[in-house]
Amino acid sequence: MHILIYASPDWLMPSGFSPNKHDRVSFVSGSLADMADTVVVRNPEVLLVAGFLDAAPLLVQLERVCQQLSQTAVLPVCASPEPEFLLRLMQIGVREVLPVDAVQWGGALDRARARTSQNGAAHKRASLKIGFISAKGGDGSTSLSVNMAAALAKDAASKVLLIDLSMPFGDADVYLTSKPVDHDLADFCNEVSRLDDALLASMVTQITSNLHFMASPTSFEKIMSIDPAHVEQLLTFLATEYSFVLIDMGSSLAPVTLRLWEQLDQAVIVSSVSMPSLRRLNQIRQLWENLGLSVAKLNFAMNRVSGKPDMELAQFERIYPQKPLRKLPADSVGMKASVVQGLPLVDIQPRSDYARAVSAWAAEWQGQPMKDKSLWQRLRKK
Repeated sequence: MHILIYASPDWLMPSGFSPNKHDRVSFVSGSLADMADTVVVRNPEVLLVAGFLDAAPLLVQLERVCQQLSQTAVLPVCASPEPEFLLRLMQIGVREVLPVDAVQWGGALDRARARTSQNGAAHKRASLKIGFISAKGGDGSTSLSVNMAAALAKDAASKVLLIDLSMPFGDADVYLTSKPVDHDLADFCNEVSRLDDALLASMVTQITSNLHFMASPTSFEKIMSIDPAHVEQLLTFLATEYSFVLIDMGSSLAPVTLRLWEQLDQAVIVSSVSMPSLRRLNQIRQLWENLGLSVAKLNFAMNRVSGKPDMELAQFERIYPQKPLRKLPADSVGMKASVVQGLPLVDIQPRSDYARAVSAWAAEWQGQPMKDKSLWQRLRKK
């Protein structure tokens, strides 16, 4: 069971917390304003929230988490909560409140573990579904999605699928593999009504044992044959088979991609440092909001950022004040090498600045497992 502890920077971890040896525990220290966005991408089975005293903003963040992660047991740590606060917690979906004494947390975690087991018997736990959208053509959603998939798959416990939905004629395979691709997205849509574990395994392109790939169709006729409803049905099935489903959506706002926006847990707009990209970034965000989708799911990454002073970057940040989820360094030489070798940059040049940035981002989405007592002690502030 994945337990995520999200706490304020000044919170002291109390002694006495003894997680199950099979649990994976992650610890994140951050602000209350960033809590929901940070937690949702990690998709834990249990969330412990500690160190925040302001009731009203805390309720807002907890409600967002409960809405987006309906299967997650949310357990706030409160010393002496007021009755009205407890009632509001119940209304937004919080089942239990933990006392400050960590020795007493065991019962609540056991109950959460039991509910997780019951849910697992009924259905497989859903994956984290992340879409990468290029603000405009060439801004880098393909290279980012490929390298993110490879970075996530370095954890043997994660099963990762990359879908190339950049149509027409996506080219994620160029960065990912030199292996032949026998089946594409259109083939999977044609078989979606009878798709099961065995058929999926026989059709999907296996890059490694835990990194799989679904290519974009290579002919216009096959692209036109894709039914958006079939893609939606396919994604619902795939979400039970993988830890992470990454989708390269390219820059096209076609009916197929728009139909999937609502199913995403996170959407990342990839933008280069240019005024045309900024214009398209604003247009996509406005469309997202007009469709009534949660803005908490929508973020952007600034790609090909130079380390040198850049007047256009300064102007970009002044016009678009939202802080990017990530700034990715420019690496044109490395990307050319990636295409030539047919391998992700995080594999062929893992020490490059770009590879390090993507790997750090992937580690945040996965959470850091707590393997032994010594690591846990390092998380504690004495």
